[in-house]
Parts: sequence; structure tokens; C-alpha cells
Amino acid sequence: MKNFRKWVDFAIQFVKIHKIISFVILLALIVILFVFKPGEQTPVATEKVRKENISQTISITGSVDSSNTVNLSFRVSGKLVYLGVKKGDYVYANQTIGALDERTVQKNLEIALIDYSKQRLTFDQTKENNQNRTIEGALNESMRRILQNNQYDLDKSVKSVELADLAREESALITPISGVITKADAETQGINISTTTTFMVTDLNSLNFEMDVDQADIGKVKVGQSVRVVLDSYPDETLALTIDGIDYVSHTTSTGGDAFTVSAKIPIPPDYKDYKYRVGMNGNAEIIISEKNNVLSVPLSAIEDDNVYVKTESGFSQKKVKLGLQSDTRAEITEGLSENDTIASDISSIPKQGDLRIPFLRRFLRR
Repeated sequence: MKNFRKWVDFAIQFVKIHKIISFVILLALIVILFVFKPGEQTPVATEKVRKENISQTISITGSVDSSNTVNLSFRVSGKLVYLGVKKGDYVYANQTIGALDERTVQKNLEIALIDYSKQRLTFDQTKENNQNRTIEGALNESMRRILQNNQYDLDKSVKSVELADLAREESALITPISGVITKADAETQGINISTTTTFMVTDLNSLNFEMDVDQADIGKVKVGQSVRVVLDSYPDETLALTIDGIDYVSHTTSTGGDAFTVSAKIPIPPDYKDYKYRVGMNGNAEIIISEKNNVLSVPLSAIEDDNVYVKTESGFSQKKVKLGLQSDTRAEITEGLSENDTIASDISSIPKQGDLRIPFLRRFLRR
């Protein structure tokens, strides 16, 4: 007790004599107490090991396209006297879409038939004048030339009739496929149209979602694999499709890379009027490369060098695990953990040996 009083008396005398030094020592003690005050530990986020489905996927964008679309136009110009469809109508194969005024082409056909009849008479008369001989049986070169020219004139008149009849047939525009009119340059009859007037027919049964897969990933893609598609127009709806086509030839994308077009058929409902998908709709897709159901899984953020941290009564214990299939966010655990084990869901939140416990210094060293 006497010694303690001596130290107190000494300290008081020292402070009185050395005020500046005493102030510096006091300030240093305050700083030390502040710096070395234990800080609050950040709680470690945990998660129970659970069973779920894991998919390894390729994420990609694409759009709706049709593999069976025809652009129809008249071979000749003329007055449109019949128009049986409008944009959005459903048409059947071999149905007439429109027709041009046939009066002119019909008259041309009749003239061609008259010319043919006249030429036929001339042909028969010329042959009769030359002893009904054929070209091969001509008696001399002069007769052979007469008979040959006679045959040429007859053949020409026949071709004229065929061309006139073909022009009459081409005055009617007929679709070779069934589908929906997705483009109609003419909306009313009674107008003059040209050969550039176009009607487009799209077969709804041929709508596909087409994706450009990079050549680095195309080896993983196979016909028959499932693909999940979410169109931008219907963000709350997921289409479950199946890959049914992979191009054999690559093409250059807009970014300059090499890619292969992969397609998945979009199903059509019984009533096409309820069909809401349109050519050109964009969307995001996930091609399922591999999938496992009802397997143990943990987040990838919980794994470091094939180790996880399992929660125990005294804290967290490092444990070696064996990994299986991995998705973008989770990994299958084949060995090392059991269902309902509690683990650290983010391994970066686990305090490592040698970590600083002093908040001030930790903040200082992070700068």
C-alpha cells in the first residue's frame, strides 16, 4: 500500500513538473485504448445443405424466325381485279390470293390460237407442195430448206400459244403453302400493280426460336436437348422447347465472331387465332447441357479449393468435399456433406487465422 502511494505521489509530482510530457502520455493512452478496443464481429451468413435440381446451361439470346416463308408477286403488271385476302388472314395451300384483269391476256391467247391455225394450214400446204416429204426425205437442198423453215414457223406458233396461255395462268397469284398473310403490299382491288407488289405467307408450323451459339460452346450442344426461352414480349412466361436443328456451317456474327445457328421449334395451338408469337420477337434462352435432379447442393460462394466451412458448437470447421455437376451459382456435393448440415454460405465472411481484430487498423490497412 505504501509503495502504491509512493507511485501515486511520484506521478502527481511528475505531472506538475512535466506537464507537456504528461499530456502526450495521456493522449497516447487514450489512442491505444481506442485502437485496441475489440470491434463487433460481422455475423457469418449460413445455409443448410439441401437437395434440389441442378442444371448446367449455356445462356444465349435469340429471336423467333420462320423456316417456311414465301414471297409471292405477279410475273406481269396489270390491274388487280380480285383480292381475296388481307394481312393477318389464314390461307391454305393452292388458294388464290389475287388476280389481274384477264381480258388482255385472254385476247392475246385467242390471237395466238388464230395465228397457229393459219400457220398450220400453211404448214400442211407447203408439205403438200413438196410431195409430202419430210425434211430428212427432201430431194434436194432447196426442198430441205423450205420444209425446215416450214417446221420452224409451226413450232413458233405453238410456242406463242403456250406463252399466251402461261400469261393467262400467271394473272392469278396462288400460294403454294398454308399459313398467315404477314405482308400485303396491296390492300384493295381495282388498282394497277407492278411485279414488285409482294404478298408474304408465313407457315406458323415452321416458327422456331433461333440462337447463335459460339463455336467454343457448339460442341456441348446436341439435338434433343431442352432449352428454356423467355421472350422479351412475355417476360413472365417460360417456353420449354427442344433443339431440333444445328447448322453445319458457321457464320460471322455482328460482333465479328464465328457462331452456329441452333433452332428449337415453337409449338402451335389448334386455333391459330390464339397464336401470339411473331417473327422477329427477341428473347433469352438457356440451353440445358446437363441436369441432375434431387441432389445435395451448396452455393459456389461457399466453396474454396474444394473445401467448405461447416458450423459447429465452437465455430466453423473446414471440411473437404467432392464436387459434381455445377451451374452458374451452385454445385452438386457428392461426398463430404449430409442434408441439413449448416455451412457458411459465403466463405469470404469466415475469419481467417491471422486476421486483424482491430477495426481501426483493419480500416486503415484497407485504404
